[in-house]
Amino acid sequence: MAAALAAAGSFFVATRNNVQDEILRVETQQGVRSAMDTMVRDLRLGGACLPVSGDFVTLDSVNSTSDQIATRTGLVRPNQTCIRTTTTADISATTSTIAVETANGFTSGMRVYIRKADGTTGEIFTLTGVNVGAKTLTKATTLSQSYLLGSGVYAVDERQYAVDSSVPAQPVLTIAANGGSATPFAAGIENLTVKYQLARNCDSASGCDVVDIPANDAEFAIVNQLYITLTARSRTTLTNGQYYRITKTVSAKPRNLLPG
Repeated sequence: MAAALAAAGSFFVATRNNVQDEILRVETQQGVRSAMDTMVRDLRLGGACLPVSGDFVTLDSVNSTSDQIATRTGLVRPNQTCIRTTTTADISATTSTIAVETANGFTSGMRVYIRKADGTTGEIFTLTGVNVGAKTLTKATTLSQSYLLGSGVYAVDERQYAVDSSVPAQPVLTIAANGGSATPFAAGIENLTVKYQLARNCDSASGCDVVDIPANDAEFAIVNQLYITLTARSRTTLTNGQYYRITKTVSAKPRNLLPG
């Protein structure tokens, strides 16, 4: 009887440990899958409702031990039309009030991109006020240049993803929206790696150039696909004393690519 009880006890302990380990594995797999799905969705929407010519760049990145990546997407109104307008008067770099064709959809605190009427250059800033009736937008930022009547103004949603490993026992994937502070997004993500496929030197044998990070805006403008790799680990160790780790890689094709 003692031998039978000992065997049964060992069996139950082993079963309990297996169940606990499996719960940790499933949690980790679900965490990396959820984080990846959200990142890929944002990256695939990158550039929607925003210019496809000139010097506008949808992506921004930092190549490091654990990479960082930011994506910019145009915002839409409830009826799914893009939130964008054009200026109805010239504005200088220090002008605080911008007259536009329509201010509908814009809100105070929103990030916007303004670009010259000829589509060559532009910049991003934050709105400090909106008057829909008067059709004006206000800002506190001094711009880098003046903009003529007919310049485009686009509502922008910026999202930057990075891994925060400041607490080694609790690495976390963070997200910073529209220039704000980074906030925890997915626990257990300990590494983010991004590689960029360029529309350059493409052939059927070797494919296109793939780089760790584009060297300049000209290379960012010809990115036609991203390869995102996330490594996640379990929140605690398994019964063998080791963390469970899983690495997942997927590709994402940003929507806003330059013609040709």
